Amino acid sequence: MAVLTLAERASLVGPLDYKVLKTIYELNSNYEYVPYSVIINKLGLLERELKEVLLKLYNLKLVSKEKVLKETGYRITFAGLDTLAIKKLYANKVLNKLGIIIGEGKESNVYFGYDFSDETIIVKFHRVGRTSYKNIRKIRGIKYKEDWIKLTIENAEREFSALSCLTNNYANVPKPLGQAYNAVAMEYIQGNELYRTNLNNPEEVLEEIISNVRIAYQYCGKLVHGDLSEYNILIREDGKPYIIDWPQWKKDDEDLLFRDLTNILYYFNKKYEIYKDIDQVINYIKGE
Repeated sequence: MAVLTLAERASLVGPLDYKVLKTIYELNSNYEYVPYSVIINKLGLLERELKEVLLKLYNLKLVSKEKVLKETGYRITFAGLDTLAIKKLYANKVLNKLGIIIGEGKESNVYFGYDFSDETIIVKFHRVGRTSYKNIRKIRGIKYKEDWIKLTIENAEREFSALSCLTNNYANVPKPLGQAYNAVAMEYIQGNELYRTNLNNPEEVLEEIISNVRIAYQYCGKLVHGDLSEYNILIREDGKPYIIDWPQWKKDDEDLLFRDLTNILYYFNKKYEIYKDIDQVINYIKGE
C-alpha cells in the first residue's frame, strides 16, 4: 500500500471522522489514552459507527491505540493534530490546499500551501518530540513534565504571537496569516538561508539583522529570538534578510540576547571579516 501524504490523509477525513478525532484530542488532556467507553459516551454514537471511524483513523495513522485496563484506549498522533489544523485553517479561509513538504526538522515540518487566491504560502506544523523535548524544557525553564502535544501547540501559539508583534512593528519576518492547533500559516519568503548565500553587501545585511533584533527587543516587550544563527535567516532575492523560526523566544533574557548576537557577529566576522564590538551592539539594541 502506498504511503499517503498528509494532504491525502486530511482529504479522507469526513465530518464524522473529524468530530471523533477532535473529541479524542480534547479528551487527551484528561487521559493519556482515552478509553473507548469514554469516547462512545461522549459522542453518543452507535457502536458500529464509532468502531468504523476509529479503525479508519487508526489506519490513516491519525490516532494510536493501546490496551489500558483491558479496554482499548486512543491517543491523537502528530499526523492527527496536523489534520485538525489543516481543517481549521481551511474553515478560517487561510489555507485552501496543502502542497509538498519542503523542510523536516526536529521540532517542525514545513510545507508549501496555497491560499484561496492560489498564492503560495508556508504552513509550519510544530512537533515537539522526544529528540527536542529536553531542549525545549531547558530553554523555557520547565522543571516538570508536560504533555508533548500541549508543548507543541504552545510552540505554534508562541511563534504566531511573536510574528504578529514583529510584523506590526515592521520587522523583517514572514507575515503570519493564521494559527490553528500546532500549525502556523505564514507568508512565503522566497530566498536562501544566510549560510548558503554569498552576500554582495554583507555590512548592510548585518546592520539590518541587528536592527530587527532591536525591533524585537524595543517594541515587543524585550523579545529575544533564542536561537538566532545563519541557519534561520533567509536572504530574499533583493538581498533583504528575514529572520524566521521564532517559537523559542524569551523575554528580557540578556544571556540569550548575548548568545544570539555572538552567533551572528562571529559568522560575519569569520566569513566576511566584519568586526563589531558586541557590547556596543547590545547597548544599541537595548537603547542605552
